[in-house]
Amino acid sequence: SAVTFQQSPPQIVKENTVVQIDCSHNDNNLPYMLWYQQRQDRLSLTLIGSGYAIGSQSYETQFKEQFKLSRESTTTGSLVINTANLSHTAVYFCAASTQ
Repeated sequence: SAVTFQQSPPQIVKENTVVQIDCSHNDNNLPYMLWYQQRQDRLSLTLIGSGYAIGSQSYETQFKEQFKLSRESTTTGSLVINTANLSHTAVYFCAASTQ
């Protein structure tokens, strides 16, 4: 059967505020969570970061300062934008994998 994902609904946010996007899925066999950004002017997805359970997140260089990934459990996690600005306007996706 297919894995089911749930993400926070679309948000309109004020500049210089903290934004949190939550993600969860229903498969305990997928401990690795990845986050992607898709900007309006691009068709491709850009990897923000990824990681296993709590405390082992890694980031792509351009996202390291402004974004934070957190994990609550094997099946839940969050992407936090510390100080939102117009350059963060995008669609954000989470994904899960075995590795």
